[in-house]
Amino acid sequence: MTWLERHDDSANMHRFYAIEVTRDLFGAWLVVRRWGRVGRGGGQCRVQSFDDPAQAEQVCRKLATAKLRRGYAQAPARGNCEGKP
Repeated sequence: MTWLERHDDSANMHRFYAIEVTRDLFGAWLVVRRWGRVGRGGGQCRVQSFDDPAQAEQVCRKLATAKLRRGYAQAPARGNCEGKP
């Protein structure tokens, strides 16, 4: 799992973005993205399905790179993907 956070105290912005590659019960590869405010439950989620694991990993890397360019930074993974410590 890749866990990214972006903090800007002057704008009261504390966001997280989590990306994970996993498999479903039918063998398809999934890219699961979750994002929201750090410390809050819920947030939003998006799931994409792929037949090829290499393609899923490529999408995961591309998403992480885009978020890093937008000011997010690598952070230690949390206990769950809802942004709760």
